[in-house]
Amino acid sequence: MIFIAALLFIGLLIAASDDDSDCSSSETTTSSSTNADQTKRAKDLFDYFVNQEGFSGAGAAGAVAVAKKESGIDPAKENTEGGVAGIMQWSGFSNNTNGSRIMSEGSIVPGDKSTLTWENEIKLLHYELHKGYEDAAKTVGNASSASQAADDWSEKYEGLSADDEQQTKHSQIENDAEEFYKQFGGDSISANPSLISAKAAASSGSSSDSNSSDDSCSSSDDGSSSGSDGYVLPVKGTYSLGTGTYPSYTPNSTDHDHNGVDFQNQGLTDDAIKNGDEVSWVYAVHDGKVVAVNHNSDEYVVIIQQTDNKYSYYGHSMKEPVVSVGQKVKKGQHISFQGYGGDVRPKSAGAAHDHFGLSKKNSGFGPGDNDSILSPADFLPLPKEVLPDSGKSAAEKNNNDRVIGSGFTQFFLAAGTNTDE
Repeated sequence: MIFIAALLFIGLLIAASDDDSDCSSSETTTSSSTNADQTKRAKDLFDYFVNQEGFSGAGAAGAVAVAKKESGIDPAKENTEGGVAGIMQWSGFSNNTNGSRIMSEGSIVPGDKSTLTWENEIKLLHYELHKGYEDAAKTVGNASSASQAADDWSEKYEGLSADDEQQTKHSQIENDAEEFYKQFGGDSISANPSLISAKAAASSGSSSDSNSSDDSCSSSDDGSSSGSDGYVLPVKGTYSLGTGTYPSYTPNSTDHDHNGVDFQNQGLTDDAIKNGDEVSWVYAVHDGKVVAVNHNSDEYVVIIQQTDNKYSYYGHSMKEPVVSVGQKVKKGQHISFQGYGGDVRPKSAGAAHDHFGLSKKNSGFGPGDNDSILSPADFLPLPKEVLPDSGKSAAEKNNNDRVIGSGFTQFFLAAGTNTDE
């Protein structure tokens, strides 16, 4: 009997390693986590799906139930036989038997157990749900049945066949999903379609385009200015600066307390703004940590405490930002959207933009904060031809850095080249 049991056990291992799923589960590893630890992680994961991905309570409970089956919701869980690891048992950590999904976002390094962290795995989840697994997000995120959500997540995200009871374990995940649904008050949580549909792939900051490259902060012969070390622009592609405010800041330098610079991408439309298309994306200008995501009427504002101890401000988005308080971000990472929320007039795509500001303190972005406001022109890699303070004395800056009017008329590439007027 012992010999037969051993054969059955070996058979299960072979089945797991041969399964087509990138996230196949296994019984070959154990976890030292207590039930209390698992419950806390289950709640944290549930809250992530609800608050950051817009899942309904049923959808979140279903996804968490599958994570429990896969790993016990343990970010350090590893199955060396199948090469999978993490809370969703992504493939490609110790071998590529089942694929190489775990490295797709860029934060987790195959074989490096120190990168198997909760933070990195949430980044990977977010990345996949908006880049390749949108169908899983849409189906499960809008679910009204927790048990069905678990089955759908298993099939659409884990890649398991609905007929493979041995791997899917329908009864187990369905029961756990209903339990989480009750335990975490899922019946009171509706789906947030705007978050589910947001085309917001999390970025590791390794994009090869000009705005996320360190080269965008260095001098060049294309007419672009030198930005301070570590800075990129809050937009990519072809953009315009608001003519109502120069990209430099000195006290009382405009006809109102604007305290920032307006960036508008060329090609913005109402549909692009509503759907969160890539042309409307706003990016972090520097590495840092999100310290505020505020919703004021029809406007969302993101404030980031940068690693250089300055604070950057991104305003006017009408879509909920794709980052949350406490999240670490990289320069060039998508964080929010351009829009015409807040005090923007008129309320149309022609006026939509990102209001960008820099300050020495978290709350220093409003009227009366002249002592803390910093000039973006001193840090961002902006075209030289739009820097009114270039070569001027302090007195000249105060006398001449006053701009009247508003609008977006002159377009530049993110690298700084003039393209149109």
